[in-house]
Amino acid sequence: MGNPARFLLNKIGGAFLLLTLLTACSSKSSTSELTKELQTVTSWAATAEMTGDAWIRGNVPTIYAKQTLSTTLEKLHKETEKIAQSSSDPTQHRTILDHLQGLESTVGQMSRAVEQKDRTATAQKLRQLSTQKQTISTFATVAGEQP
Repeated sequence: MGNPARFLLNKIGGAFLLLTLLTACSSKSSTSELTKELQTVTSWAATAEMTGDAWIRGNVPTIYAKQTLSTTLEKLHKETEKIAQSSSDPTQHRTILDHLQGLESTVGQMSRAVEQKDRTATAQKLRQLSTQKQTISTFATVAGEQP
């Protein structure tokens, strides 16, 4: 039948290789999920940006802008929670989570500015939102490039 020690080493080596591959796939999957979540966040940030801009220009009514920003805020919060829960190491995505919470805060402030019909404050939050959206988009690109 052959050498029992060699047989055992082959089985252990095969199991180790399988474990390594599964870990790599899992890591790639979590990176892929992070990229997907960040792309979704970027899309919602763009929605808030377009809504705020359209409201400032008078192209959409205040009620529509408020509802859209409220929905955007809810979706951003859900995506932030997904990312927070997807990491086995909470500090692993701390920087990303800090930026997402900042984005949520900006959209919330923009929503309040729209509610108060303050176009100047809304424009200021739009500039801030644009910068934050670009940062999140960069995170998504970098996460997508991870092996």
